[in-house]
Amino acid sequence: MTWLALALVMLWGTIVAMDLASVPQGLLSRPLVAATVAGALVGEVELGLLVGAVLELYALDVMPVGASRYPDLGAASVPATIAATQAPLGVEIGVAGLIGLPLAVAGGWGLHMIRRRSAVAIAHRRARVAAGDARAIWELQRGGMLRDAARGLAITLTGLVAMLVVQRVPLWERADGWFLSAAVVAGGLAAATAGALRRSGAGARRRWLGVGFATGLIVVFWR
Repeated sequence: MTWLALALVMLWGTIVAMDLASVPQGLLSRPLVAATVAGALVGEVELGLLVGAVLELYALDVMPVGASRYPDLGAASVPATIAATQAPLGVEIGVAGLIGLPLAVAGGWGLHMIRRRSAVAIAHRRARVAAGDARAIWELQRGGMLRDAARGLAITLTGLVAMLVVQRVPLWERADGWFLSAAVVAGGLAAATAGALRRSGAGARRRWLGVGFATGLIVVFWR
């Protein structure tokens, strides 16, 4: 990977992390989008799309609303995709999950810390905000965005360092190295199914979910 590609990956990881809660909130933080663009930056669009599709399964079980805690799968998808491009054939998805899933949890924890720090900053400027001080509001906005940008940069850097560490572990030298990829895919399918069942409720919506699931199987396996 060239220095230019590395710089673009770092920038993209930062943007993706900010998109989740700061700006521009344009769904760039969906794993499918984040991973596909990350793959394109290093000339591996198809692999990026594949990694994004698998990690998107985990994201389907997440409801990023209010003050709830949730993993940042979008930002984690960027270094996970880069790690997959460096993995041997057959274990790309496993390596992406091995790096991306723990990073997503850490990214969610970082988002919670940012919220707490923002609350402290608001408390310190409460009087100025109440008085209509536009500069105080700008300071709060700028501080929140900078903290979120730093979080995204840290996630991307950590993932790239983790990639270098994983490269030294001979996971792919074992005959059953494919099992790691299978486990990541199976976990994603389980998460997506659990999310769909929980949101579908009962009655007609649950029946329509069954119809959709059956239709999908027919489309996939129809010869």
